[in-house]
Amino acid sequence: MSSPTRTALAHRTRPATLTRRIVGTPAEVAAALAVLRESGRLMFADRPHQHPDGRVTVTVRFLDTARTTPPPVVRRLRRGRVIAATAITTTALGTLAGIGYLAAQVAHTVQRNAPAVVGVVLVLLVLALLLLRRKATCGGLHCSGCRH
Repeated sequence: MSSPTRTALAHRTRPATLTRRIVGTPAEVAAALAVLRESGRLMFADRPHQHPDGRVTVTVRFLDTARTTPPPVVRRLRRGRVIAATAITTTALGTLAGIGYLAAQVAHTVQRNAPAVVGVVLVLLVLALLLLRRKATCGGLHCSGCRH
């Protein structure tokens, strides 16, 4: 079943008329009138009225039947691929920016606290050497090997 608007448009016998004023130089107004006249849409044009600054005004009535310019060519994009590529790129750039920020913060913190970091590293090295130097005999420290 069709809507009332479609039915009214389908049974329209005469196109709508438009009344407009054309203002411009005499050549521009003549060109606009020629376009309307050649398209067969011109119904009425009054006499030109000359302004003191050289412009001309003409009131015209014409049929609103056709477009004077062809419809623009619409390119269809594959939006799914564009959206996916945009999402991946945005996520990758955000991740890289976050990693860079964290690396800069760590480097800044290490520079600020270099003596403490060096001290912790030295303590860890001494502990590692003591643990690696373990022999079958007891070295004097309480260990699980000799239990003294």
